[in-house]
Amino acid sequence: MTLCIVWREAGNVKFVSDSRLTFSQIGSSDCGIKVVRIPFNIYGPDEDDVAPLILSGDLGMAFAGNAVGALMVKEALAEVLVRMQAVPSFHDYSMEGIADFVFRAYRVISAELCATILEHGRTCIVFAGYCAIQKRLRAFRIETDHQNFCHKREVLVSDGQHEAFGSGASPQLNASIAGQGEQNIVQALLSVIDDPAIPGVGGNVQYGRFKGSNFQTLGVAKLSDDGVHYWRGPLDLNGPDFDQSDGLIPNFPLLNMIG
Repeated sequence: MTLCIVWREAGNVKFVSDSRLTFSQIGSSDCGIKVVRIPFNIYGPDEDDVAPLILSGDLGMAFAGNAVGALMVKEALAEVLVRMQAVPSFHDYSMEGIADFVFRAYRVISAELCATILEHGRTCIVFAGYCAIQKRLRAFRIETDHQNFCHKREVLVSDGQHEAFGSGASPQLNASIAGQGEQNIVQALLSVIDDPAIPGVGGNVQYGRFKGSNFQTLGVAKLSDDGVHYWRGPLDLNGPDFDQSDGLIPNFPLLNMIG
């Protein structure tokens, strides 16, 4: 249960989500990390026992649905994607090729989960990265349908397009953010978070965007009655748990939502 919105704006692909995890009849917790970064490297054939690096960058990813499935896809890929190999004249190392690799991992994990917990294992993931062939950011959506078939398709091919997914997505939300920019999209997410009629969406806003081929997650600076908070999901990086006198100081980049 969640709400993620991913959109293309001025050639960039941006991500926002809430932080709520819902555990069936047990309850919910606002500790979910749903906007994440996965670095990747692709090396060419060995030359004098050294594999030259031909491509590197990051995938940005957001998910809705079964958190275990999504996070297991991320963790399964995290160490694999930093060491892939390709023969440039033979293998497809565009974002289409990388997306196919991610989809194959997703399909294995989704099938295993759905065989065990049926519809509760379904997950939707949207991820993006810089395509070395098309020289642009490309995004893909992978998900499991009600018959437990897995699907992959490219999304966000033009500026102004968006993908909203999760229990908080609705025709009304989609209509309200169609063609909108960052400020209006973030405000629309906040409205759903604050809506008591949508209990599956809650917690703090999470945000990420690309800087070149690198994906950068940002904390969200928010003003409350007791001061300014720097949220990364459940972590207040400007709160007492991260007091500067008690250890290392977080230097996490921030999206300023104050004012």
